Amino acid sequence: MSSIKINITFYLLFFFPFFLLRTFCNELINSYIYIIIIINIFLDIIFKIIASKLFMNIILKVFTATFIRLVLSIIIILIFHLLGIDSSLNFILNYLIVYLLFIIFEISILLLNLQHIKK
Repeated sequence: MSSIKINITFYLLFFFPFFLLRTFCNELINSYIYIIIIINIFLDIIFKIIASKLFMNIILKVFTATFIRLVLSIIIILIFHLLGIDSSLNFILNYLIVYLLFIIFEISILLLNLQHIKK
């Protein structure tokens, strides 16, 4: 249950810095940033549900989910690029930053879980 609280807190705190950057540094943040964040939250929730159903080692679950999330993220970036969004490079950089923040969060949670398992 505490893992769910940590995830919800992370999701809620995730919007605040991008909201500030979007407000004050409009040229750095793409207009689709909120859609990018929602897509990543959706992918994160889906892969947490899928990982809970798999009967594998926890490390293998995370690596499998991370690899599939990377492939799906590349597909999502290509779809948006083919739809002809404005400033594609800015969109791709914003998407990758959000993606990397989610992966860093996922790895830090994994390391915390492994420390508890080790004890």
